[in-house]
Amino acid sequence: MPRKIIVHMSDGAAPVLQEVKAQDEFQLQELVKDNPDLLPIEEFGMTGPLMVIGRETTLPSGAVDLVALARSGEILVIEFKTGPQNTDFRSALTQLIDYGSDMWTMSYEDFESTVVLRYFGSDRCNESRLRGLRSLEDGARAVWDGISDEEMGSLRDKVSKQLETGAFHYLLVAQRFTSTVERTAQYLNSVVAGPTIYAVELVRFEGDGVSAFESRTVLKPVRGPRYGASAVSYIDEGKFFEAVADEEYKSTLRELLETCRGLGLRFEWGSAGLSIRVPTPDRPEPLTVAWIFPPGRSGWMGLRDLNMGWERWSADQNPSVQRVLEEYLEPIRALPGAESAKAKNLQGTVYHLSPENASRNFAQIREILASLVKGVSAAG
Repeated sequence: MPRKIIVHMSDGAAPVLQEVKAQDEFQLQELVKDNPDLLPIEEFGMTGPLMVIGRETTLPSGAVDLVALARSGEILVIEFKTGPQNTDFRSALTQLIDYGSDMWTMSYEDFESTVVLRYFGSDRCNESRLRGLRSLEDGARAVWDGISDEEMGSLRDKVSKQLETGAFHYLLVAQRFTSTVERTAQYLNSVVAGPTIYAVELVRFEGDGVSAFESRTVLKPVRGPRYGASAVSYIDEGKFFEAVADEEYKSTLRELLETCRGLGLRFEWGSAGLSIRVPTPDRPEPLTVAWIFPPGRSGWMGLRDLNMGWERWSADQNPSVQRVLEEYLEPIRALPGAESAKAKNLQGTVYHLSPENASRNFAQIREILASLVKGVSAAG
């Protein structure tokens, strides 16, 4: 049965749109190339916005529909299919892996010349900021405001590591997925170390002369250990507290997590620590508003200990809570010992608190989080 959505127009009309088939793969491909933010990469734990760095890129095994790069350094290899009506739909995952094997063991310079610069110099590149640029770094500085030399170095290292190991991020985009394809992707995510597979439905709706597209994640890797010697190990609550030696700080963090649970905040455990997230009315994926790492360890963007605030690009995807987020920052900045994060794109919106300051200011931190949740609930 076709799915339906209601669109509220500025003139007060509210047409009911019904799901219709995409015209073809090219339509989906062009839509994402022109609007890469349609892909919900924040749900994948990546930092945007995405930069398209390849389209119809010729490799030994074929032409890659799209290649993109997240600001956090992940290479996404993207294949489009309209859905099960494609005769080659079941082979899409094989195609993606073939493309990855072509790029595997490329040097950073080879990848730059084979994929990135060919795109920047081609008529397929309709992004004026990128057309004609002579390096991936030039593209990064054109697309991502305020990227620092340190962040650029980290980006280059992460890209090089993926090329060396073949641990790419494969994204299959279609209007509908069969259970067979989903099951195969789940199987590969569970038993193959390194590469990760995501599936996103890009659904076309039409009605009353209005058209719309909706993207929704239908499959992503389950956070947790996978089979294989090189599988990534994700921390859990038990391991997290084992890494905190100071009893006073450990007690503070336990109380903090209990407070967050009571407020309905959600946790996302990573390889070094966890992020604390608040559900918002704008997107199905909660927005990260704090990060915690055990003493002596650093995580995403070099963060360590307790950090409160938000990352600009993710916040921009949640327009209904912009005022609430600004109000959330005000008392955080005023906390004794709060220091702005060093990463360029986090400065002024994320603040670090040492273990001592977190314990000393716990009562205020609890109230700040409660006010945030109250504000977000009111915005919904």
